[in-house]
Amino acid sequence: MAISVDIRKRLGNFHLDVQFEAENERLALLGASGCGKSVTLRCIAGILTPDEGRIVLDGVTLFDSAARIDLPPQKRNVGYLFQQYALFPNMTVRQNISVGVRDRSKRRTVAEEKLRQFQLEDVSEKKPWQISGGQQQRTALARILASEPKAVLLDEPFSALDSYLKYQLELELMETLEQFPGTVLWVSHDRGEVFRNCKRVCILDQG
Repeated sequence: MAISVDIRKRLGNFHLDVQFEAENERLALLGASGCGKSVTLRCIAGILTPDEGRIVLDGVTLFDSAARIDLPPQKRNVGYLFQQYALFPNMTVRQNISVGVRDRSKRRTVAEEKLRQFQLEDVSEKKPWQISGGQQQRTALARILASEPKAVLLDEPFSALDSYLKYQLELELMETLEQFPGTVLWVSHDRGEVFRNCKRVCILDQG
């Protein structure tokens, strides 16, 4: 079992109650806006703390309310692709990728490898505001994979892009994820996007 999630979280009048398991595969979390998809990802990543439940990734317990285990985000070995990518605006593309490498002695080598892999060599010295939305997404994904995560969380990966870019970037993202050996949780409200890219779907409805 690659990941097992069984959690509850109350936010005001909203109550999240989610349970699912996924192997090393692409599993979609599909549902309307406000149904709890992003809240679920944030709980897995450690950005939010569930009220109760358990999250286990590759045999490592990330959260267990009964056992009082709650690993900090930096120790969860999870890569989170935010909707707006969360790149450091004062850093170049190369620097943004480098900070994702855990082993400092390998930062230069891994950054060069990811720049080539994601075809970002020509913009390596530019800041995020100087490159396109597609290049920003590739930079963010390169930074995530440079950290060698056990799981990748994609939070509406194309919501910040116009429809002209979306299809090409979808193909590029799929090519990249084909090489990723771990679990991918793909959050979306777009059924077509989910059916094209994920073999299994977990439906969320009002939490």
